[in-house]
Amino acid sequence: MAPCAVNHESPGLSDLPPSHRRSGLTEEVMPALPVDQEFDGERFRADVRATADAIGAPFSPRLTDTVLEAFRDNFAQGATLWKTTSKPGGQLSYRFFSRLKMDTVGRAIDAGLLDAAHPTVPVVNAWSSLYGGAPVQSGDFDAGRGMAKTWLYFGGLRPAEDILTVPALPQPVQDRLKDFLALGLAHIRFAAVDWRHHSANVYFRGQGPLDTGQFARIHALSGGTPPAADVVDEVLAYVPEDYCVAITLDLHSGAIERVCFYALKVPKDALPRIPTHIARFLEVAPSHDPDECNVIGWSFGRSGDYVKAERSYTGNMAEILSGWNCFFHGEEGRDHDLRVLHQDTGSTTGGAR
Repeated sequence: MAPCAVNHESPGLSDLPPSHRRSGLTEEVMPALPVDQEFDGERFRADVRATADAIGAPFSPRLTDTVLEAFRDNFAQGATLWKTTSKPGGQLSYRFFSRLKMDTVGRAIDAGLLDAAHPTVPVVNAWSSLYGGAPVQSGDFDAGRGMAKTWLYFGGLRPAEDILTVPALPQPVQDRLKDFLALGLAHIRFAAVDWRHHSANVYFRGQGPLDTGQFARIHALSGGTPPAADVVDEVLAYVPEDYCVAITLDLHSGAIERVCFYALKVPKDALPRIPTHIARFLEVAPSHDPDECNVIGWSFGRSGDYVKAERSYTGNMAEILSGWNCFFHGEEGRDHDLRVLHQDTGSTTGGAR
């Protein structure tokens, strides 16, 4: 069962109503938002400036205006959220999770936010064409620098072979597949291309529960110094039984740069230990969502460890994540479809179906 009711049949441009024939817009994949939950551009401009000032992050009014104009439909009907990290000089970022299936890369190029000759464009195009064009693109932006990442939701659990062997990926990246399969990481749900760093995060759902041994094996991929035992214990206590781990790959060399484990929809009164910068961010970043959603990520790598945080802004982030079968803090967090797939392969450490 796919986690989200995605329409796999993309209509031709001539089949769309006139309002949907603008560049890049194809189809709606989730119900439209109620009017009282829609994005307010003027309020956002004030909120992003105030939040950036409060956490000492750069902010560009010009780039913000360009982003909001280029992706007006996505912000109007998507879920918008804030993001930052505990890295020194961390950016204030914002993202829309899209309810529309749209060529956001083309939109970014048309708006001057992205170079059409960027070497990673073919990778996003290849991933977007999988499964009859089912993947849904979303966008990440830095408040001071503009376009940061393009996200793709693949429409459910997908075999890692499908995602990591597209011809657009260099062979060293494709060669990493065997390392993931050996750890039982055989199914991918999301990917995110980082345009500035020429890297990609691939988001695996692993069959758990995650224990110290599996954590150590996955962490070793990053080449980083093993974290303290109390940090590991905290990660294990917060991630769901069938956990999400993002692995960051250099899209030239195939080097694994980082691994990150996530806890979703953590209430403010149940947060783990977090750095001061993250606590400040969660305090000042406004949320107008009917159901507040805070995300914590523990990121590990050779260049050091840090904490990520995301916070819902508007558009009902929790509803979208629930529709994508994401697991929230305090839930059972067991993916029965994943377990069937593992049974079909005869092993929890083998390849995907």
